Amino acid sequence: MSWTSLPDDEKTRAAFAGLNAESLAHLGLKEHEVLVWEDGTRIGGDADRAFEWWYFDLNFDDGSTLVLTFANKSPQAPGGPIAPTLLVIRQEADGTHRKLTPTYSVAEYSAAAEGCDVRVGPNTAKGELAQYALHVEVEDLVADVVLTRAAPSWRPGSGVNYLDAAKTEYFGWVVPVPYGTATATITEGGVTKELSGTGYHDHNWGTKPLSAQTNHWFWGRAHVGDYTLIYTMVFTQGFMGLGRIQVPTFLLAKGDEILTDEQLPLRLTLVGETRGPLGHSYPERLDWVWQREGRGRIAFSSTNPKLIESLDMSVPRHGVSKLLHALEKPVYYDFNADFELTIDLDGLRDHVTGTTLYENMILH
Repeated sequence: MSWTSLPDDEKTRAAFAGLNAESLAHLGLKEHEVLVWEDGTRIGGDADRAFEWWYFDLNFDDGSTLVLTFANKSPQAPGGPIAPTLLVIRQEADGTHRKLTPTYSVAEYSAAAEGCDVRVGPNTAKGELAQYALHVEVEDLVADVVLTRAAPSWRPGSGVNYLDAAKTEYFGWVVPVPYGTATATITEGGVTKELSGTGYHDHNWGTKPLSAQTNHWFWGRAHVGDYTLIYTMVFTQGFMGLGRIQVPTFLLAKGDEILTDEQLPLRLTLVGETRGPLGHSYPERLDWVWQREGRGRIAFSSTNPKLIESLDMSVPRHGVSKLLHALEKPVYYDFNADFELTIDLDGLRDHVTGTTLYENMILH
């Protein structure tokens, strides 16, 4: 299969700007101004046909990590009944790894509209953009985390892509904490640790199965030196009548200043191939280049990926639905990798190295 890059020309820019302005007006939002309610539940009366999740990942100074996802149901089955879940991935510095996926009843789930106030069983996530408090109780693991924002809250444009003219079908994404500092008290097996480190939080919702519009994607985040990056490349099944194309999204911030979030100049080159678990392969290197005449060039690379998680994203299907999705083998790969960033933008020149966390979601 092959995909075409979106052209970075005036016609495409105007089309995207028009769609974004219309979406911002429809939602009553302003570009580059994220409001507290945007991290509250966004599916309103669509709960019976929409998925929603709040994602947090935390990296601690002792080399351990904690990933938490609070969800109302699987994103692969938005039309299914509410089936609240909490995904917990805990990895120690020595590689010891736990994945916990408890499920809960509808009565044990709630999500406020005014801001992030989510409950899944005894597990909670609460916050107002600047700071979040998380509480988790699963098996012998109890965790209390405070995540404090250290880079500006962000969304690409309005944060919502509408998939029909009536704006009844949609996919949304907002990033309240692109980068933040974290403290945590984690008890496992009767042993308690006080930890500090860094973290990230985003929020997604939508009415269509991810596989309906998307073949696969790469998404990553990094904080190196003073810089925070969020980068994605979505390989679509079809978009705006253009067929199979690559749709980029990009944020580069320095401290509390957004340097650019123009998406169209971003390009991705994949290098090498490694056979992964669950029947799919993944690239050995990702080379990204953002270049705009009159502004400059940004280049960054992810190398030496270490697979830290692989998940089978299949959901049970029956009857006609099972036949329609028979060839789908959705898999989620999560990586830590070495990261190198070179900036020559608006007179700013810098070169920094560090690490990045990125994922490869494969839906077909």
